[in-house]
Amino acid sequence: MLSLLFGPALQAVEERAGDWVWRLGSQKTEERRVLVVDIDEKSLAEIGPWPWPRSTQARLIEQIAQLGAREQILDVVFTDPSDDDASLLAAVAEHRPVLAQVFALGASGPGTGLPQLSEQAAPRVGQPSGALDWASCPAPFSEALGHLSNFPALAALGDMPQGRTGHISPRIADDGVVRHQPAIICWQGKSYPSLAIASLMRATSETSLLLQRGGWWDAPWTLGSAGQALPALPLDERGNMRVAWRLHPDSFVSIPAADVLAGRVPTDIMTGAWVLVGASAFGMNDTIATPYSGASAGLLAHAQILSALVDGHTPYTPRAALPLQAVAAALGALLLWLLVRLAGQGGSAARDAQALTPSPMLRMPVYLLPLAALAFALALVVAHALALWLADVWVGWLLPALFVLLAGVFAGTIEHARSRSERDRLYQHLASYLPAPVAAALALQPPSSAIRASTRQVSVLLADIRNFSAYCEARPPEEAAAVLHAFFSAASRIVQAHGGVIESFQGDAVLAVWNGADDVPLPSATDEQHAQIHSRQAVAAALDLLTESLKLLPDPAPAGLEPLSLGLGLETGPAMVGSFGLASRRTHTVMGRTITIASRLVDLTVDLAHPILVGEGMAAQLGGQFSLGARAGGSGTQETQHLQSMGTFLLEGLRVPHHIYAVPLDTLVAEHPPAPGDDQADQPTAHGTA
Repeated sequence: MLSLLFGPALQAVEERAGDWVWRLGSQKTEERRVLVVDIDEKSLAEIGPWPWPRSTQARLIEQIAQLGAREQILDVVFTDPSDDDASLLAAVAEHRPVLAQVFALGASGPGTGLPQLSEQAAPRVGQPSGALDWASCPAPFSEALGHLSNFPALAALGDMPQGRTGHISPRIADDGVVRHQPAIICWQGKSYPSLAIASLMRATSETSLLLQRGGWWDAPWTLGSAGQALPALPLDERGNMRVAWRLHPDSFVSIPAADVLAGRVPTDIMTGAWVLVGASAFGMNDTIATPYSGASAGLLAHAQILSALVDGHTPYTPRAALPLQAVAAALGALLLWLLVRLAGQGGSAARDAQALTPSPMLRMPVYLLPLAALAFALALVVAHALALWLADVWVGWLLPALFVLLAGVFAGTIEHARSRSERDRLYQHLASYLPAPVAAALALQPPSSAIRASTRQVSVLLADIRNFSAYCEARPPEEAAAVLHAFFSAASRIVQAHGGVIESFQGDAVLAVWNGADDVPLPSATDEQHAQIHSRQAVAAALDLLTESLKLLPDPAPAGLEPLSLGLGLETGPAMVGSFGLASRRTHTVMGRTITIASRLVDLTVDLAHPILVGEGMAAQLGGQFSLGARAGGSGTQETQHLQSMGTFLLEGLRVPHHIYAVPLDTLVAEHPPAPGDDQADQPTAHGTA
């Protein structure tokens, strides 16, 4: 799908990345097999402006031959005849250099970079020469629209048995860079080889070429010789050779043509070498863009192609490139799937039971999925570069890399959403076992074995169901659990409605705290004012909870059992609130003298025959009085009542006597009048020892 939608753009990006590979790994070792005789600015200044007289060019060919060159390859086209052609024709006839010609190609496909030409607009100068002995031009090769060829007399020498002519027409990409050259170009039913192929045929005396379809691991087409004198040349589906920009431009030995003409070069420098004669001077109209530079001499492309042909290192794209890319994409997808499985360890609902036990397997952060996809994409780039340098294979990496990157982002997004959902569900569970502010704070903190606690001024309510142990012993466990569940549910609802937090459920008792978390205090109230506020809230919650217990606890009690009743102890004072224990097993609790007093008050509710007892700390904050009708969400007139002093008691475990107060029994009766026909003794007074 990516290839269909963005094929040309992706191919351009991949080609430019290939340019980076060529530049990064370019070899700067001196290339002495292929030498360049350059018609440069120095030569033009010394010899004269171009075109030079044909006699000067003939003398250049003769000088190169005398210096021992194995082959001469001319990257120059002589389109028009001249008065002094005789010397040039004689030099060509004697030394048989490979001649050049140019064909005009239309925009025959993506990446040509050429404007669409018509046959009428295309030039037709000179006479093409050097055609192969093929009966027709095969399908993969492009048909030319025009040509710039040598004048007829010179072209005739290129058609002779010992003569060769090759085209110098490049494939120019949309960004202007030359990365391919047609191996063969068709013109009027005949096939004309490139300059490099013609040079190989001249050097090996090969007269015929053989075009074959490549295997799955080979290039789409291979061009060789019937006598096996030439190595098989890999071609793409359009019959193009990929230029191997393996050598840095500085690797080629470049000799100014003026120095050759003047005899200012070492006598052995060209011995046995292939000499490429071309121009780099400004204004010679032979400038191309390469991976190394935006403006280089065109002869560099032919030098690179020749060097690669001699070494047998012409890069190619195998026919199995797309399947190989699909395999790479599948491997990337498999890697991401394994990482998703690894990231999900201990996170899904199916593994909740496993999560209860310590495990060395840590949950992998979901951001590692896109990072793993990026690492895999970079690995594909490295693999592509190594295959290109070590095996001359251009497989392509961008499509599988994009697929894996998109898959990694998608998988990371899905895994993040799943992780977020599981985290929210875990937080909801955590908040049901801990106070919600505590659960919220823990969700943002890493595990720690340090004490995380602070001393705060809190109000505490401890409510305990009396006679519940005997009830559990006599009744089925399911029935006892239902009573306890109903009581805990009611206590949670009432405490939260009055601004408190259920700190813990302790057997058949409930511990509720006001001002136990950092986010509880009202910013508009002072500490003293806030202590008064949460003291009143705690008393109101105790009254509501006592009222609700009359509806929840079984009445009358089962035969032979004491009735279930509720005892409540309330106190306000300092307490230590926080988390304790090792990081592997911690607990959150409220501890201190205030909690101890509330617990002892619950024990005294039986002895003092009062269901709600209040410590002196809370009584001081209340001013010895409280308001009736202060229900959560309630309305109506509030009536102020006074606490009843029960005297001073030395509570168990404490060294200082404590003054105890109670909510008057008549207040409780007024709050909960008996229904018609009920016995007065069955009302709140019965929750004491009466």
